[in-house]
Amino acid sequence: QAVLLYTLVMDRCAELPDSEEAAQIMSEAETRNVTSSKSATLPMKQLFPRHIILSNRSASFLKLGEHEKALKDAEQAVALDPTYVKAGFRKGLALHAMGRYQDAVPALGAAHTIEPKNKQIKQALQFAEVRLQQEMRKRME
Repeated sequence: QAVLLYTLVMDRCAELPDSEEAAQIMSEAETRNVTSSKSATLPMKQLFPRHIILSNRSASFLKLGEHEKALKDAEQAVALDPTYVKAGFRKGLALHAMGRYQDAVPALGAAHTIEPKNKQIKQALQFAEVRLQQEMRKRME
């Protein structure tokens, strides 16, 4: 149900202007002294930015075991806002779940750089590093 909800929200967000465009529209409306009846037809400002919705849907996909979909949403969220730590963390978790440890370590490392005191990120990064080392040892044999 959560995935469906986030998908519906994503569809609705596509119809809304981005933050800057919404601010410009509202500013122009105020300049022209638009009455309340006319302002009701103006586009509303997004409550949650698109990168947050994508990141949350990514978390839902992770819980469902749909790692490819989780990765796709997380990558889109990171592209929209590289400083949003949850998106980077979920990207790393999706890569880890897919067994792509060589890609997961830098993704989790980037999240750890943004939020170095986060214990979950640190633990996931350490676990991915251990798995990567194990994988490299297997290749050497």
